[in-house]
Amino acid sequence: TLRDPRGFAVKFYTREGNFDLVGNNFPVFFVRDGMKFPDMVHALKPNPKSHIQENWRILDFFSHHPESLHMFSFLFDDLGVPQDYRHMEGSGVNTYTLINKAGKVHYVKFHWKPTCGVKCLL
Repeated sequence: TLRDPRGFAVKFYTREGNFDLVGNNFPVFFVRDGMKFPDMVHALKPNPKSHIQENWRILDFFSHHPESLHMFSFLFDDLGVPQDYRHMEGSGVNTYTLINKAGKVHYVKFHWKPTCGVKCLL
């Protein structure tokens, strides 16, 4: 099992249209700049020829992106290998602006807490 963020999406069907909440199993994310996202994905995925995750590629990415160090600590903790989606906490990737009926603005981030507890493979 790879040390890799587990991503997911929750879809809501409303009168105003469909709405997706995108999340992953860590409360922080690797990069602030979306242009760095493909580099992060390639660093974490297995080598396409050997099908083995290469730690040197992961360490190379993190050494060049100090803002991702917090995520690195989650990735190499037991939380980096969740047992399954049922036993994994989730955190929304984006922060949303919600406006109530009185017109007051609230900035929110969604979190999912499993009712069966958190379990990891390690």
